[in-house]
Amino acid sequence: MTAVAKLFPRDRADTLFKTPTANLGSNGSAQHPDKRKAGGHGPTLEDEVCFLLNVTPEDTLPDDGPHSPAEWWGPFARAVYRWETIRQTAAPVPIIRGPRGGVKLSPEFAEWLMGLDPGWVTAVPGLTHKEKLERIGNGVVPHQAFAAFRELKATLDARNGGA
Repeated sequence: MTAVAKLFPRDRADTLFKTPTANLGSNGSAQHPDKRKAGGHGPTLEDEVCFLLNVTPEDTLPDDGPHSPAEWWGPFARAVYRWETIRQTAAPVPIIRGPRGGVKLSPEFAEWLMGLDPGWVTAVPGLTHKEKLERIGNGVVPHQAFAAFRELKATLDARNGGA
């Protein structure tokens, strides 16, 4: 059993977002997930946040706790709530306005989704929107890495007689 399967058992599965990938910054604009699937491709995280959520770039987080408004998230609400509870911080608004007025994925949301501290990537001076998404997509989810290393260490310790 993998570390991810232990963290997210199937019998308690929620609808989860796609994982940010390094090519998010160069995929072009978002498409409706159904259109992407019809073309023989899987939807991206940007496709999901731009077309499946009930949120606008102008929305703001309330100042009343560690949770964002549940109505933003549609089928992803349970998973977002769980991650907010684990992280003890509200999810940022997942979309922003692009330079020509279109909607695109917020690097701050991708950073939050990966479990990184706010600003870990997004506050690095001089990075473009594309570069932020590339770096976040090339990263590792710290919680998953910790679980994987813990399991690997336990397996190695068991093989070596607990030493």
